[in-house]
Amino acid sequence: MTDDEFKQIVDKIAQGQHTEAELFQLRQALSSADNCQLSLQLGKFNINIGDGKEIHIGDRIYQEWDEDAVKALIQLVEGNKQTIEALLKALKQPSYISSQFQSLINDKTQDFVGREYVFDAINVFITNNSKGYFTIIGDPGQGKSAILAKYINDTGCIAHFNQLLQGPNRADQFLESVCSQLIERYQIPYDSLPVNAKQDGEFLGQLLDEVAQQRKGMKVIIAVDALDEVDANSYRDAANILYLPAHLPDGVYFILTRRRDVEVPLTSFAPMQTLNLLDYQTDSKRDVGTYIANRVGRSENLRQRVDVRGETVTEFTNKIVKKSENNFMYLRYILIDIESGLYQDITLEQFPQGLQGYYDFHWRRMGMTTNPLPDAKIKIVYILGEVKQPVSRQQICDFSGEDTRTVQTVLNEWEQFLHELLKDNSRRYSVYHASFRDFLHRKDILEKTGLTIPGVHQLIAKDQLNKWKNRHRHE
Repeated sequence: MTDDEFKQIVDKIAQGQHTEAELFQLRQALSSADNCQLSLQLGKFNINIGDGKEIHIGDRIYQEWDEDAVKALIQLVEGNKQTIEALLKALKQPSYISSQFQSLINDKTQDFVGREYVFDAINVFITNNSKGYFTIIGDPGQGKSAILAKYINDTGCIAHFNQLLQGPNRADQFLESVCSQLIERYQIPYDSLPVNAKQDGEFLGQLLDEVAQQRKGMKVIIAVDALDEVDANSYRDAANILYLPAHLPDGVYFILTRRRDVEVPLTSFAPMQTLNLLDYQTDSKRDVGTYIANRVGRSENLRQRVDVRGETVTEFTNKIVKKSENNFMYLRYILIDIESGLYQDITLEQFPQGLQGYYDFHWRRMGMTTNPLPDAKIKIVYILGEVKQPVSRQQICDFSGEDTRTVQTVLNEWEQFLHELLKDNSRRYSVYHASFRDFLHRKDILEKTGLTIPGVHQLIAKDQLNKWKNRHRHE
């Protein structure tokens, strides 16, 4: 960003006439280590920002863009209190993120710790390559979505989350989301998306070329989560997943995530690199320990539970780290359980091992293997695992044929495994994490329930068909 461009944006912010694209450019210039290369002569003062390490403003040196550094910068630019306050207010606003994913990002970044090795690798890839695809791979529960959410939150880049259980996971939804964000962010002159924008990747490729011409030296970064959750029927067999472009213009980067054991169709002439989270066990173990210590430090109730067990925080942390197998989803569940007073009858050494072990353990603890089997409860849990979008309590009753009291009991008992949202003044539910659905699909679990996945699908489809028939009968 040049001196004139910088001062022009500051003036526009002071007058309340700035655009989202201009604010994003300024935020990137101030916060991004890669792009923060300013050397301005303003009056008798110098401003030098190099590599994001030290910020020289006049005769002062700052280590980061805190409020004092920003104030000093604005004072040199204008020296006008109104301008300073307006710019500070703008800079304190959250990075430009699609409102569609804001609540998800807030949830995923809550209690986030560490993973610097991932962000460092991304920055090195972007620095060393003029464009390309960088993919984070790992097992369910290792924190892929949380890492991407944190990266999006910190950089304000274009974002899209594929969600098998709760929301968009089709190619047309991805194309609509990303193309709309690019047009708004970089002010590309389209009044609306062309009719062919969601059909295939042709318009996205064209749009990226146009954005590349408007980027003014800034990086264009698009983060896309959970390629393994994309509906494979939503794009052509011979195409890249989500119609991701095989050719990228300079300055354009995709940061992707997917499961370790799921291959997806993606061929590109641009540089490509993967980072496997399993290759960083030492770093992951350290981050898991920090996560546990932070949770204990913030919860008086959790500290009391640790004390009752006669454990020090360090002993507690070390034992849970071993049990977790460095899996953050395991920690999310098990710490909530301990905090709520569960498992007081067993020692930490008797706790389940790993995420799937936890699901198996909790399944038995909730009485899902008793004789006779609680068929109604099992059926309701499986319905929650198979619905393609969040559903209301009444919808679950309709699908399962069970009464509201039975359904509500299951919702209460399995609350921590569910995602709850309020839509049209109605609470709606879906399974929180795809790894629990994997557990429900396990052959050994299914065989004991007497259910089949096609049979659960038929329950849902039968109810939908009956409602369709009733609507047409009354027309």
